[in-house]
Amino acid sequence: MAGGKGTRLRPITYSIPKPLVPVAGKPVISYILDAFYRSGINDIIITTGYKFESLIKGVLENKNGDQNILFSVEKEAAGTAGGVKLAENFLDDTFVVGSGDILIDFDVGDMIREHQHKKNKITIAITKVDDPSQFGIAEIDEDGYIKRFLEKPGKNETFSDTINAGVYVMDRSLLRYIPQTGQYDFAKDLFPKLLSQGVKIGTYLIDGVWLDAGRPKDVIKANQIMVEKYGESFNGSGKAIVRSKVPDGASVKPPIYIGEGVHMGKNITISGSAVYDNVSIGDDVHIENSVIMASSKIMRGTKVVNSVIMQNTTIGEDCEIHESVLSQKLNLQNGSKVYQVALSSEIVQDEN
Repeated sequence: MAGGKGTRLRPITYSIPKPLVPVAGKPVISYILDAFYRSGINDIIITTGYKFESLIKGVLENKNGDQNILFSVEKEAAGTAGGVKLAENFLDDTFVVGSGDILIDFDVGDMIREHQHKKNKITIAITKVDDPSQFGIAEIDEDGYIKRFLEKPGKNETFSDTINAGVYVMDRSLLRYIPQTGQYDFAKDLFPKLLSQGVKIGTYLIDGVWLDAGRPKDVIKANQIMVEKYGESFNGSGKAIVRSKVPDGASVKPPIYIGEGVHMGKNITISGSAVYDNVSIGDDVHIENSVIMASSKIMRGTKVVNSVIMQNTTIGEDCEIHESVLSQKLNLQNGSKVYQVALSSEIVQDEN
């Protein structure tokens, strides 16, 4: 499922669909595609709508070579379950549904085996979070089945810190509960309906990585988490993925991702950050807990902290960027001070 607009990530998602937001060197959707691949799933259907041309191009550039991918482009938003219903003719067996805009990296094969062992009609992946208000929460009985479910509970409605993680193993027969037309969601519509019809919904507790990178600070955290998981030891101080030469005298503190073709000046400091391909970093620059996307330029004496800088943006000399998001193709003048704002180079209208 990769059709959402990612409104909480704006202005990032004005130019990049959320499933293509880079995390430790590859799009976030690649992690669940890889998890499917490791479990033996080679045939994939991706439901999409928003910025679908960019999404298709990005997925095809990063997919595993022998994975077969069909794209189902929705003219009108059909909802999470409705989008799967549109692909019904291509589903002839038990299938797995996953969220392409959430960082998901766990053993999907083990989840499938547990689903089959218990002979469930449907099994949903669950995880625990500190703040469940943005998710569907579930109450689980002693046998691991859902007793009740509530999507995005209000402040006084929360009864659990266990949430729906957006991965489902389903029997094809359940598609009959999804209407042919109109918007229809798994969490809001299908799951309550299945419970009311007496269909038992099994659960699988994720042992791995799960993060909804729905806000800029989550994108920064996602890069750090996956570098820690897949990086190599760097200077004995943590994990890093480094694909460019780090000059002598530079202070580089893991977790760090540095892409190809990155030019780094003298006396720079980079800590807890991801710096993507062909970025240029001037002398005396300090980058901390941030993401700098491809082909951006950060000039001498500038400080970037807890921020996301989009691709092809130029930040002048002696600037300070704190807890902010700068969209693509911006030119920030020398000496600018930016604190807790999201800057876009243009006003972008919502797309259908």
